Amino acid sequence: MYHSQYSHLALPWREPLELAACMDEPWWVLLYSGVQTSYSGRYSYLAHALAERIEGPDFDVLAGKLSAGRNRFDNAWFGYLGYGLKDCLEILTPDQPNWLAMPNLCMMRFHHIYQFDHAEQKLTLWSDSPNIESLAKKSEKPIYPIRVSEINSSMPKNAYLSHAAAVIEAIHNGDLYQANLTRKFMGEFEREPDAFALFKHLCAASPAPYSAFLRLDNTYVLSSSPELFLHIDEHGHMRTRPIKGTAPRGSDPVTDKKLRDGLTNSAKDRAENLMIVDLMRNDFSRVSTPGSIKVDSLFEVTTHASIHHMSSTITGRKREDCSTLEAVKACFPPGSMTGAPKIKAMNLCSEMERLARGIYSGAIGWFGGDGACELSVVIRTLIMQGKQFEFQVGGGIVADSTPEQELQEIRDKSKSILSVLGLFADDLDN
Repeated sequence: MYHSQYSHLALPWREPLELAACMDEPWWVLLYSGVQTSYSGRYSYLAHALAERIEGPDFDVLAGKLSAGRNRFDNAWFGYLGYGLKDCLEILTPDQPNWLAMPNLCMMRFHHIYQFDHAEQKLTLWSDSPNIESLAKKSEKPIYPIRVSEINSSMPKNAYLSHAAAVIEAIHNGDLYQANLTRKFMGEFEREPDAFALFKHLCAASPAPYSAFLRLDNTYVLSSSPELFLHIDEHGHMRTRPIKGTAPRGSDPVTDKKLRDGLTNSAKDRAENLMIVDLMRNDFSRVSTPGSIKVDSLFEVTTHASIHHMSSTITGRKREDCSTLEAVKACFPPGSMTGAPKIKAMNLCSEMERLARGIYSGAIGWFGGDGACELSVVIRTLIMQGKQFEFQVGGGIVADSTPEQELQEIRDKSKSILSVLGLFADDLDN
């Protein structure tokens, strides 16, 4: 296990997107809190100067690297946990390889970590290098108009409607309560775009507390996730905030309020949300001290740039004999991205989706050297490799769902990424 001491240096405040625009390295990570709320978004992190990288098909490669009880920035790891890690936790229906190849897990340790405290406008550089160097401005690249030459789906519109109807029938037959059926969209740009310029566009179109930009050599991950998968502090306090229940924004204040109120009072969306609350409470119970699990908020509706969401907050206290990684594994994949019961829902979705989800439905974030971690749910995320790209969208199907409603929800959730790509919802059905 790596052991080193990170020193810190206070710097004049700079915005995270401004500082990250200087980056010109093949491996780096920006975890950007584009929205500060009462429950999240205080800190952003920019990590660069790669010290060590681990990739693999399962959690084992990470287990021996993490430490507990040290300074958060000593032995901190940044990266993602792909949805495919589910296969090392349970015996599940196998998926076909994903269209864009990525390992199930990629985590990185860096020599330099910038911590942005948005609440106090403080910028701190943590480094284990004796020579703390400032970032050099990268050379300017021409910004071309974004033009998509091709886009298609692993599950065309009519196939999705048919599969959604089959899920509803399975629910009525008592096979399961909910399944998060998704569609993957794959395409190609006419010319390879500037990935970070697209990320800034995404942040403007869809501000989110858990935005992230990962440069992984020739692969770029652009995420504007509003959803917390798991936060564990250095004392073992655990928190998750699953999203289940969605309504579009209205074109005027009256319509917008009507849509928000409709979501707030929707029996269907409350049932969908409650199922995942119960699922996450069950996941927490596997690693929490008895009696510590609480539902701090239930059916809370929040408004975002293009959408309204319903969220609930579950908290617990991790057992002392359980490591942070073991707690993550007990809750993985995020229940909001599977359905309930979890294994049944994952198997049914795999049978219908066939193509592996890749990083989508997994988690992005960090593990600290003090045993803390914070991981977002990988939704509202665009993956780019050269001129090729993919993104994936889905929703929880329950007994009261209709295939047409669920199809429209996918269109609503796609708006921010489509705006970045210069596309429209109708382009998803071509």
